[in-house]
Amino acid sequence: MDKARALDALSVGNAAPLAERSFGTTHWRVDRWDAEQTKWAARQFDALGIMPPGWAPDADAFATLRVRPYLTTELTGNLITNAGWTRLMNLLTNQGATQALTATATRIGVGNSNTAEAYTDTDLQAAAGAANRYFQPVAGAGTLGTRTLAFSATFGTGDGNFAWNEFGIDVGTPTVTGGTTVNALLFNRKASIAQGTKAAGQTWTATATITFS
Repeated sequence: MDKARALDALSVGNAAPLAERSFGTTHWRVDRWDAEQTKWAARQFDALGIMPPGWAPDADAFATLRVRPYLTTELTGNLITNAGWTRLMNLLTNQGATQALTATATRIGVGNSNTAEAYTDTDLQAAAGAANRYFQPVAGAGTLGTRTLAFSATFGTGDGNFAWNEFGIDVGTPTVTGGTTVNALLFNRKASIAQGTKAAGQTWTATATITFS
């Protein structure tokens, strides 16, 4: 769990100081559909003739067709980087022309490095290239809940085909596209217990739910 501690201590007589602390952590969920599920879903939508050339099914398409993932795993914990906390504070206090985590500026990145996360991280730790790392734009605006903010990104049949060992969110300048190079800000990062290896033809979705408490 990432612990960003804001201490505001007040002493009243001999009473113990009151401390106000804030904590931030991310719950990651990975949903997986295999190659056969992906092909079947694509055929159903292709038969309708409403999808553009090159379209591939995403999490919403599978949900519409009631196709459940063959495997879902979850893990909790990450570090909001030093740059990530600075960005939050800049947005909170309206300091400078600071890009928010919008639908068009935010991506979820995955990589095959298991190097431990650090507050000073500015990038995923996987080696360069699509065989080791990939950042995918999120599906839409972050979903706001009570003290939570959630993003989701679908990695299609040709994206992210390597061992998934690390996760992170980056923020760029609208409008961002998928790619292997980190954008201007790495908001958070988590090195995880191995989540398995995505194979060509499969569709995996990564969902990050950030909780502040």
